[in-house]
Amino acid sequence: MQRPDVTTLTCVNADCQHYGRPGQGNLSIRKVYGKDGIRLLRCSACHDEFSERRHTALFNTKVSEAKAESIIDHLDEGCSVRATSRLTKSAKVTVARLLKTSGRHAPRFHHREVHDLRPRAIQFDEQWSFVKKKQKNCLPEEHEEAGDFWDHTAIAPDSKLIVSLVVGKRTQDQTQELLSDTPSRLQKGHLPALFSDGYEGYESSILEAFGRRYKASQTGLAGRPRLDIIRWPQGLAYGQVVKSTKEKLSEGIHLKVIQGKAKLLHTLSLLGYEKINTSSIERHNGTSRLHNQRKVRKTLAFSKSRQHHGWMSWLSVVQYNFCRAHGSLKVKDKSSVHHRTPAMASGLTDRIWSTREWLLSPVLGG
Repeated sequence: MQRPDVTTLTCVNADCQHYGRPGQGNLSIRKVYGKDGIRLLRCSACHDEFSERRHTALFNTKVSEAKAESIIDHLDEGCSVRATSRLTKSAKVTVARLLKTSGRHAPRFHHREVHDLRPRAIQFDEQWSFVKKKQKNCLPEEHEEAGDFWDHTAIAPDSKLIVSLVVGKRTQDQTQELLSDTPSRLQKGHLPALFSDGYEGYESSILEAFGRRYKASQTGLAGRPRLDIIRWPQGLAYGQVVKSTKEKLSEGIHLKVIQGKAKLLHTLSLLGYEKINTSSIERHNGTSRLHNQRKVRKTLAFSKSRQHHGWMSWLSVVQYNFCRAHGSLKVKDKSSVHHRTPAMASGLTDRIWSTREWLLSPVLGG
């Protein structure tokens, strides 16, 4: 793999005047070492020396870059840690360590790259899995570290991009965290149409995240001041797909308009849908189970710790957004077919990234 040009890199010393500013001409190659030809860089401004792998997923990793890429690709193709160890001829501890470093790097990379989005709509859903043991077998003191875990996900149906992810228990706090992060990924003032299932935590969380706050008039009486008033903003549309069940048998699906019926209908027509649905996020849930062995409903490869579970979920998100061409996003012309990833369809990049590229992409502050 060709090394990135030195002008695209930046000094990693937070006290340096060129920190986080590439293309300043302050970096030079001090030496090249290792089988992969890793460069030791020197900053002429602060005289600090550092590896070009600093703040990447492969910093201080002794395995070759090709082997590391193969390990991550196997994990993302649905192989367990043990299966990946056997297929790549690597030690199990090596696979587990790369999962840890890449899983920590993935959300930082996502936070840097996914921003200023203008999707027509966003769909929300939670995907069930479990850690260590099923919820019915958990003791009260194990509730936070074992049992049911959910991937709270936001996806843009027009580009298939995963906008935000929160891994944890299915609680109001986790839902609020997802809804608080989603607006930060959008262009300022942009209000897409929103779709979710009937989970009770969504409506209040959406109002809290997207609503407009108005200062309440004061009565002049003694006591605690009145809380701010939160109202639905003009232009926001929100619909729900409510599934009613009885004794685990489906009784039907009810479509519910919470806000902005006219905009909902207009957005649905632009997306090619006839009615309110969460089809994109539901389809992604199926893809996620194929690529993440830990989420298969009946498997021996389930997560044994919540940390590894979260790392693998984030690794899958970055691979899905940047490294895997989506079949529904290909563009045909007279002579060829151009394949695109969700990140390309969203305008975040102009190419399909390799696994090695994002593993070696430094994110300052990580």
